[in-house]
Amino acid sequence: MKRGAALIALAMFAVPAWAKTSATLDRTHVKQGDAVMLTIATDQVGAPDYSALRSRFRVEDVASERSVRYTNGSLAVDLRYRVELIALQPGIQTIPSLAVGRDRTQPLQLEVTAVGNTTPLPSPQAQPALQQTQPAASQGPVFIQTQVDDRHPYVQQSVGVTVRLIYATQMLDGALDLDAPPGASLRRVGEDVQGTQDIGGRSYSVIERHYVLVPDRSGTLTLPAARFSGHGQGGFFDDVFGDGRENMRASGQPQVLQVRALPANAAQPWLPLRRLELQVTAVPRSATAGQTAVVTLRMQADGASAAQLPELMLTADSDAQVYPEAPTIDDRDNGGRPQTVVTRRFSVVPAHAGALRLQATPIQWWDVANDQPATAQAQPVTVNVAPGTGAFAAPAAAQPAAAQEGTKWPRWLRSGFVWSIAAAVVGLLWIASLAWVARRRDTHVAAPVAANAKPSSAPPLPLRKDELDEVLDSGDLARIAQTLQRMANPPAADLDALKSRLQSMPQADAIDALQAALWGNGRIAPETALASLRQAFRDGPQWRAAEEAKTAKSTLPPLYPEH
Repeated sequence: MKRGAALIALAMFAVPAWAKTSATLDRTHVKQGDAVMLTIATDQVGAPDYSALRSRFRVEDVASERSVRYTNGSLAVDLRYRVELIALQPGIQTIPSLAVGRDRTQPLQLEVTAVGNTTPLPSPQAQPALQQTQPAASQGPVFIQTQVDDRHPYVQQSVGVTVRLIYATQMLDGALDLDAPPGASLRRVGEDVQGTQDIGGRSYSVIERHYVLVPDRSGTLTLPAARFSGHGQGGFFDDVFGDGRENMRASGQPQVLQVRALPANAAQPWLPLRRLELQVTAVPRSATAGQTAVVTLRMQADGASAAQLPELMLTADSDAQVYPEAPTIDDRDNGGRPQTVVTRRFSVVPAHAGALRLQATPIQWWDVANDQPATAQAQPVTVNVAPGTGAFAAPAAAQPAAAQEGTKWPRWLRSGFVWSIAAAVVGLLWIASLAWVARRRDTHVAAPVAANAKPSSAPPLPLRKDELDEVLDSGDLARIAQTLQRMANPPAADLDALKSRLQSMPQADAIDALQAALWGNGRIAPETALASLRQAFRDGPQWRAAEEAKTAKSTLPPLYPEH
């Protein structure tokens, strides 16, 4: 069967009188360095000879397609060759007549404009018109469209790039490539999206790919043309004489961007975005002093990945301690432009009862859509804290009246210079008093001891062991850390200070595990740290001898009392 079809095809090729060959360009005016598509339609056997083009053009991406038709009782073959030409010189360029089998194409004229005479890009306000993809009419069986979401970005701004490979034949294999331009970074994001599209009454398959382009410096930035090279399902003669595969090549258009420098009034660190929202998504209605309350913050950014965004932070007043957890990150893309959602939980331990005010740290950024600075901030929230047990039962210490009155003193009285003079006067009076006492030493008058002297205020008593057992049973690591710090006498400022006072090595190791579970980003599981704490502190803390000696000195009577 194949031999008969081959004989019919060879007989058809032997009829040169019916030869019809023509050449057309997809446009007659291009810029220097841009591509133009030359299409040659013929019924001749043999590929065109492109050697005459290489002196003034760079020949790239040659593709071909064939179709067989039955006309007037005989078979006829139509062949179509497409070749992409890059204009190397400005001026009126002539595409010479090309030999195709026993026929030749007609010469064509192409006007090439020098790069220096190109029309400047419109202002950023005209960007929506520039962001439309190129028309797809008369593009052949395979072609490429490239789209950028901002042609006037700032330095270090993320620009979304979308590349679409559109084809009307059955694709067997291929590679779609896009190179990074000098002065910018380019990375692929997401997965390829496949679909179909109707163009000019013809159904095409579409493969859509997304990239993120980040310029490193200001000025003109040219994104190279995307390229495709692969194989499609061949026609009748590919099955007869070849392997049934047809070479497919296509090239898109380069994209020119004008990158803007950083604005003079931009905040540092520089963060160009299209949108940034910061909000408190979860907060308890009430809390208890000494017990953990969980607060959740959420940040949504359009135009930056998680690595470009600052850290989410939460501040609390009234001496509350805040323990942040590792953030949860959800990276997405919209047409190549990154969109990131960051969620972070904070464990807040109030120190005493009263009103607790929580505030997310504001983030300064640059609104590229409106070209102005902006600040993302969440509304502060207030939590009512109930009294706890033990040392957490006391309310917040009130500010002394003298300190409150001090805020009302005039500015000159609060000046450091005034107080320096006062200190000098007091020093002189002290020296004078010492001299007066020295002159009266011969009187041997003993100063009476004040009988009504008030004893100094005693430090707060340490927490009891039963209170430690209670928090160990609760399993709240932040509350356990707070309780152990307060059991020291005097209370330890942090867990490192607490660990330095412990005599038992297992207890010190348990404190290490507690720190790793709280701030080690999952290095030690909370359940492991809790089990270590319960085992090590089941009999209470074991303090170092220095602290025991200090306690003994304050409680036992002197060995040799003074007479």
